[in-house]
Amino acid sequence: MSQSRHYPWFAILLIVLVPGLFLLVSLLTSRFVPVLYSGIVQDAVILVAIWALNHYLFKMPIKWWHSKHGWQQFLACLPALVLLLVPKLPAWIGLSKLPFSPMILFYAGYILLIGLTEEYIYRGVLLPLLAKALPGKTLLVIIIDSLAFGSVHLINLTGLNWNYVLPQLFLAAITGVLLCGVYLKTKNLILPILLHAASDLNMITTFMSHTHNRAGLNTPWTISLLIVLVAAIIFLLVVGFVYWQTRHINIEKQLFN
Repeated sequence: MSQSRHYPWFAILLIVLVPGLFLLVSLLTSRFVPVLYSGIVQDAVILVAIWALNHYLFKMPIKWWHSKHGWQQFLACLPALVLLLVPKLPAWIGLSKLPFSPMILFYAGYILLIGLTEEYIYRGVLLPLLAKALPGKTLLVIIIDSLAFGSVHLINLTGLNWNYVLPQLFLAAITGVLLCGVYLKTKNLILPILLHAASDLNMITTFMSHTHNRAGLNTPWTISLLIVLVAAIIFLLVVGFVYWQTRHINIEKQLFN
């Protein structure tokens, strides 16, 4: 079997493996690691596992950073900045009112690790894998990558309710589309990582108030379904916009050269 015929199976393997790893590592850390550190250990273990898998099997090149065309890179990030960060401004204001505690820095580091882990997996590794598996099909690659990223949040059902997790899937998929666009336009994985982490900073307030559980994160079904409907429409609009942004990009040339 030629190497090109492996890529669809590699992509499927990664899509299926990641949520399985999250569940397995979460189960192990819940038994052997204090609750405060379990999330950090979980993400760190999975990051190392996928790095090893990519290094020895997938061999997808990671475009971490380059400093050329800084203004163009900023413009490429602008839609993601507006759509991901502007809606979080009220939460950031609430975060700024918290009394300072070293735990704020601890949780900020954890959120940065989440961004690093998820962007490495879904934009750094899965996106080029899908491009190899589906050459010339940029739109389909972006959609599959983003939906895979959204669907991995189903693992949150182990601690949260469907009426909270379901909107989270669609909102995460929108984030995935925007960050696919950023990575493809800039070839800098650091930028999606930072945008991802910045969009999650509001979680610090949740962590500090200890409401990240079924009781603390419970959304009425009417509101949940309304969010899903709006998010699905936004998802389609954002997919169209990002495809228009990247329609002239050959993903293989962009990420493999």
